[in-house]
Amino acid sequence: MNVKVSRVEILDQLSQLLTLSHDAEKGYQEAAENVDDNDLKILLQTQSRQRAEFAQELDREIRALGGEPDEGTSLTADLHRAWINIKSAFSTNDDKAVVQECHRGDQEALNTYNSVLQETDLAASTRELLLQQKHSIDSANSTMARLALVV
Repeated sequence: MNVKVSRVEILDQLSQLLTLSHDAEKGYQEAAENVDDNDLKILLQTQSRQRAEFAQELDREIRALGGEPDEGTSLTADLHRAWINIKSAFSTNDDKAVVQECHRGDQEALNTYNSVLQETDLAASTRELLLQQKHSIDSANSTMARLALVV
């Protein structure tokens, strides 16, 4: 394993998580717009707001390390959100398709968080922040997995 220790490498990893948070915020918001069930819509909107909070926390962390945060989303995520819209439009069970995509997106986020946590030499406070965010994503992922079975 090649541990990233330089300031530039650490900022790059945090920027990747910041972009991921922006992606998830937008993805959850669009998912909320694509479901019929009101309770599910509220849950997805709550997840969107939480990911916006994650982005703010990561933004502050990047600035504290002397970096300049990127405010955009990734092209991959833009395509992913478009795929959610296409899949839900043609699916016989729109809510289920959206929940499955949210579950998939959360799983990808967890993989990225795990990679950053394992491969980057972070300050204890930064590591704790990322662990807290990862725990929240893991909880949301478990919820989406359960919902995908019953929606």
